[in-house]
Amino acid sequence: MTSETAGLYDPGVQQALQNATLGGTSALAWFVSLPVVAVFYAPLAVLPYTLSGLVWFFVSASLLVWSILALKDLAPVLMARRKMAVVLAIMASPVVFELLGGGQDSAFILAVWLLGIRLVSSRHDICAGAVFGLGFAKPQLILLVPLTLLVTRNFRALASFTAVCALLAGVSLGVAGVEGLRHWLSALSSPLYMEHVQNGQAWKMVGLPSLLQAFIPPAHQAWGTPLLTWLPLPLGALILLAWIRGHRGAQGSPITVWIVALATTVVFSPHLATYDAILFIPVIMFLLEERASRVLRVSVVAAFGLLYLGPVFHVAASNLSWPLSIIQAPWSALPFTLIWLELLRSQGAAPHTSLGPVPSGKEPEAKTIIME
Repeated sequence: MTSETAGLYDPGVQQALQNATLGGTSALAWFVSLPVVAVFYAPLAVLPYTLSGLVWFFVSASLLVWSILALKDLAPVLMARRKMAVVLAIMASPVVFELLGGGQDSAFILAVWLLGIRLVSSRHDICAGAVFGLGFAKPQLILLVPLTLLVTRNFRALASFTAVCALLAGVSLGVAGVEGLRHWLSALSSPLYMEHVQNGQAWKMVGLPSLLQAFIPPAHQAWGTPLLTWLPLPLGALILLAWIRGHRGAQGSPITVWIVALATTVVFSPHLATYDAILFIPVIMFLLEERASRVLRVSVVAAFGLLYLGPVFHVAASNLSWPLSIIQAPWSALPFTLIWLELLRSQGAAPHTSLGPVPSGKEPEAKTIIME
């Protein structure tokens, strides 16, 4: 491990650098991503802080714009008829405010999922696997990709996915060494991370594990927090596996399988902050196109409102002891979970087969929307 990367996961070193760059601050923005992510950010580090922030803002905003336009692959009728309303709703969401305002990289992961789904659906398997592999930068948000590729017997995509992940892991090893990777793993499993991130920031998460976290009494958090960190995604993997096997051959397009994989990933992710909820937008768009049920519509509105109210609940209950502190639980996880369940339930609807944009000058054919 080189001297330049020796403090990469040292919270004391990071806090000192943060204070020197931004002035005194009480909150640590702890970098716990793979070392390869630091390599991606290295060119920005040579720029003045304000300039690098602007450059990253434009990169992230460009990826977000591309992703919104790419939603036409999942919802061609909705995007053709209500494109402006869709764009305004997405841009007005607290998810986008957190993403762009906080300088997060969730727009990159969203683009990875959307481009990967487009490529795998059009049978560009090797390219699809390579694109999905780029998501290795945030492993918890692509962990179910290799399982989906394996179960759907897409071995070419799985091979390219594995190759790209191995390449990124190799870069991480070359940059930080074995000791650096050990420090990374130690940081993710450390009591400090469990206390200040998984537990301390649970109020601003949107996954089901974080909601359950709020109901654990402080006396049991020492074992409850690690359990809710490492168990949910394997549980989600089992549910996804059972669903794919039970619906094999039932749909005419692989898009449905991949939307279910994406939804399962975000519902069961143990670390899914507000800005990462951008990954639910393709799921919502797909369902609005296919089955705009009352449950879906109410859940979307509830999620939108609860995401905005999250900070209000946190301020109101941050000084309260348990169980009153449950007020600040990430309640938006409930409507997101209902949307996931609605997706699993809605497979009696007609299969989704659209893979491309609506031809210019043509009105898309009307689809039957099932209203409950």
